Amino acid sequence: MKSFENEFEVHSNIDRVWEFYTDLKHLEIISPTDIKLNLVEYTDRILKKGTVACFDGKIIIGARWCSKITFFEKYEYVDEMIQDGNKKTPFRLWSHRHVFELIDDNKTRVIDKIEFELPFGFTGKLLEFYIETKLRKIFEHRVHTTKKFLEGPDSSLL
Repeated sequence: MKSFENEFEVHSNIDRVWEFYTDLKHLEIISPTDIKLNLVEYTDRILKKGTVACFDGKIIIGARWCSKITFFEKYEYVDEMIQDGNKKTPFRLWSHRHVFELIDDNKTRVIDKIEFELPFGFTGKLLEFYIETKLRKIFEHRVHTTKKFLEGPDSSLL
């Protein structure tokens, strides 16, 4: 299993950051266009424990995957990739912990911790470096767009 972590600070109140990240629509704002993320279906637009959301997109290859919120408490939640019927998921394992920490009244630390494992045995192990590079680029984009959105004058999702 491989781990990936990303951490940054945003000049925004923790409750505003929490509200942004727990609304599924935030993914349309922070996802790079080249992964072509499309929210196909979901059980709840505002995340809570048990929420399931299914996506089409291109992380490794074009695929459909579903995630379920398996842990949810104020300022922290975990989404895990789950099987979508008989379709193969792009990862054998994917667990993404989102943590939001108060720094001061108008500054929040956003922490992402991902554990993943690729299918394909030895070949999958060889592809891990590529996935880490891809994740680094995705999260660079997420940092930039999160800051642009939350540090700007308008933070309404829709």
